[in-house]
Amino acid sequence: MGAMNGTLNNRLSMITLADADGKELRFGSLWIRQPAVVVFLRHYG
Repeated sequence: MGAMNGTLNNRLSMITLADADGKELRFGSLWIRQPAVVVFLRHYG
C-alpha cells in the first residue's frame, strides 16, 4: 500500500492550480514542509 500512496502523492504534486490572486501554484508545494489536509468541496448551483 505504501507504493500506491507514493504514486498518488507524486501524481498530485505536479498539478498546477491558480491561487486566489491568479498566480500559478504547484499543488505539491502545499505539503513540502509539513503534512497537509486537502479537502475538495463541490458547489451546486
